[in-house]
Order: sequence, then C-alpha cells, then structure tokens
Amino acid sequence: MKFIVKPFSEILIKSKPVRKKYLSFLQTNCNLAFKKIDNSIKAKFFWDRQEIIVGKQLDSFQYNSLITTLSRMPGIESFLEVIEQNFDSINDIFEKASGYYQNDIENKSFVVRVRRSGNHSFSSIDAERYVGGGLLQRSKNSKVNLKNPDIVINIEIKDDKVYLVKNKFIGIGGYPVGTQDKVISLISGGFDSGVSTYSMIKRGCKVDYLFFNLGGVAHELGVKQVANYIWKNFSSGYKAKFITINFQEIVSHIVKDLDHKYRGIILKRLFLMAADILAKENNYYAIVKGDSLGQVSSQTLKNLFVIDKASETLVLRPLISFNKQEIINDSMKIGTYEFACNMPEYCAVISDKPATGAKLENVLNEEKKFDFSLLEKAINNKKIQFIDEVLEKEVSGDIEIETCHIVGQNEIIIDVREEQKSQENPLIIEGFNILKLPFFDLEFEFPNLDQTKTYLFYCNKGMISKNQAILLKNKGFKNIKIFKPVLTDTGCRIKTGK
Repeated sequence: MKFIVKPFSEILIKSKPVRKKYLSFLQTNCNLAFKKIDNSIKAKFFWDRQEIIVGKQLDSFQYNSLITTLSRMPGIESFLEVIEQNFDSINDIFEKASGYYQNDIENKSFVVRVRRSGNHSFSSIDAERYVGGGLLQRSKNSKVNLKNPDIVINIEIKDDKVYLVKNKFIGIGGYPVGTQDKVISLISGGFDSGVSTYSMIKRGCKVDYLFFNLGGVAHELGVKQVANYIWKNFSSGYKAKFITINFQEIVSHIVKDLDHKYRGIILKRLFLMAADILAKENNYYAIVKGDSLGQVSSQTLKNLFVIDKASETLVLRPLISFNKQEIINDSMKIGTYEFACNMPEYCAVISDKPATGAKLENVLNEEKKFDFSLLEKAINNKKIQFIDEVLEKEVSGDIEIETCHIVGQNEIIIDVREEQKSQENPLIIEGFNILKLPFFDLEFEFPNLDQTKTYLFYCNKGMISKNQAILLKNKGFKNIKIFKPVLTDTGCRIKTGK
C-alpha cells in the first residue's frame, strides 16, 4: 500500500532550503504519528516527491486511523492512495488502467486526468486522450464527460512509474507544526478559543495552552478535554504544555470592588498581564486570543486597544474578522463544537452595562483599586502539565451529583448566578428563602455555612451549578445537590422572570 502526499501549495513555492526544511518537519511529524498506528508505516519525503509506504496489510481500524491522521496533519493539502506499477509505453499505461478501472466506468460517464513528470515521448494530454479513448472503445455503455463526469480517473506518471489512483483525500493544508516558533494560546473551552488555537497550529506554530480558571475543577477538566483533543488530533510533533492559573479570587475582587463598566476590560487586561509574564519567562513569541471584532463589548476596537496596552508581547487574533457563525462552522469542522456547547461562558458573568469605548486613562485609574498582590499570588501558584498528562489524574468526571426538582426539609437553595443574572431572571419559590452566593465566592464561603443542612445549587442551565458541586464534592463536602425546578402539586409554586 502506498500514498502520494501533496504538500500545502505555499510550501512548494518556497526557496529550496526552506522547502526542504518544511518537508523535513512534515516527514518527522508524520512518522511520529504513524508510530501510534503501526511501525510498518513510513513517510519518505524528497524534493520532488513525497510518499508514504505501508509495509504490511492494515486492518480496517488501522487504515481508518491512517486516513484520519493524514487528513488532520498540518502541511498536507491532499493525499492519494495509489497502485504503483512500472510501464514501458503509453499503451502499457492504458492496459494497466483498463485492468483497474474498466468495470467501474460501465454505464457511467468518466474523464481521465493525468499528471506527469519526467522525460517521456508523450505529453499529459496525449496520455489522457490515449487512455480515455481506449477505455471508451472497450466499454459498452460508457461515455466521456469532461465537465461533470460520474467518475474521475486520476493517473500520476513519474519517470518509469505509473500510479493508478484508488482514492483521493483532502487534508487541512497549512504549515507543518514546528516550522514557526512557540506561542501561548488563551483557551476557555468555548467556540472562539478552540478555533483560534487550531488556526495557529495550522500555521505551523508550537502552541502551549493557558487557562484561567474561573469556575472550579469541573471547568478545568472541561477545558483540558478540549485542549487535549486539539493537540492530539492536529499537533503531532510538539509535546505541548497546559498551564492553569486560578482566577476565582481575582474575579470575586473585581466584582466587589471595581466599577461595573470596566470589569470585563480589566479582567481581560489581567489575562494579558499574566500571559505577558509567562511569555517573557518561557520565550513565547506571541499570545493568541479568540477575539472577533465587535462580537462582544470587550472586543470593540477601542476596548481591544486598551486591553492590548497591558502586554508588551505580540497579541495575535486569528478570528478578528470572523463572524460567530463562521467560527461555529469551523468548530464543527474540527470537532470542538460539542465541547463548546457544554461549556458555560464564565467571562460574561462580570459584565454589567460594560463600556464599549473605554479610554485608557479611565481604565488605568479604575485599575488602581485592584489588589495586584492577588495577580502575583495567582501566577506564582500556576500549575504546569504536559498536555498528554492532563487527563490522567482527573477524577471529576466520575463524581455523580444528585439532581432534585423540589425542596425538602432541612434543604436550602443557593442561587450561584452572578448578581446581574439573578436580578434579570429571579428564582422565586413561595414559602422558601433563597440564599444568593455567586459561584466565584462559593468555594470560599461554603465552608462557613451550616453543614447540618443540605444545599441545592441553582443556575439557569445547570452547568455552573454542576461544576461548583463537583468542585466542593472533591473537597469532601457531601451535602450538595443540583436544583432544577418544576411546577409541583405540593404547594411550591415556582416563578422565574420579572
């Protein structure tokens, strides 16, 4: 079994030294990935040809794994599964093509496409006409259709070899991982950060992941799953790092002590301050963010200008001109859509009538109220793991949290939503008091509550309440449930909304 690889078109127009370098990276990345499938698979890339040779018959699982790996390998534009044979004349090419394709074209329209390199007595067009005419003469009910054929017969000719194409597959293009330098990507698990991270991998960057934890251990686990998926599927050749910085205490401080207009902007500036420090310490050449111009209040041009002043390191935004649907479509294509659908939007929790055109001077004045010792503490307590190890010790996914629909005796409801959300869509249960404790304060305040009671966590979709429940369960608390209210016949009438 053999495959012919067609590298990304931009690689082929590079100078000879650069092209050789890029193909070397691509060959190395392929061979590292092939070791996980079967040791008989080898990539051999040269200046004028790039081949993958399979030394034995693969089972269906191995074959499908190989196709998937190649289709997700940055640097490959397309690849062909071929039958390689020697030939000595144009008629010999026709006979070999007839033996393989003749039955496939019966009662169908077809066209022959030939790509040729080397010294021959015929041109590519000559070969197309000769093979196509011969196939047409031998068929009973076939016909040639140059524009919209049922079957396209692809033949590659190089020197004294002819390659009959069995299947053609499309790759993702881009540059091989490692051809560009290291960057650090801010990843939240949502649609934008996953696609922006993938975009930089596709351009050949060695991408490490920086996660600011706003929602506890379950939030961290969800983001680690996204990052591990992106790395495992698209970043062969680079063993990435996953860096976690806990920002829950910082968010609590921002919400309590800073002007609501500037909370979101200052939070994003703090993200960049932390990333800038890590970039300087670890030789990252850029910080990657998933911002899209005008998509949310913090992503207006004026606000992005103010936010970027927090970092001396180059900030790259691959999605800056994308609309949301384009980003969602890309997340579906690369496989991060389902992850993102189940990921709460934590950054939005501190936005309350945010400024859309902030001035740097005003933001800096408001920032003076922030206790920067909290940022220093968070950075010093960062957790660094290799990406292939991030899921090994995680047990959060195995924890079961009971869900209830009515409030029992000795049970207290805690509304874990931020203040703005609970005011816009209040939870009211006649005859019951509801404790309001935003999720970013819950980890610190919950131990101070009466532990003889059972607490029912509530939020709109149930995701944030579940994450907080898992976080506290991991800390040993057992008196926790998730509350999903419904209308009941016990006298509890539940109202939501104004």
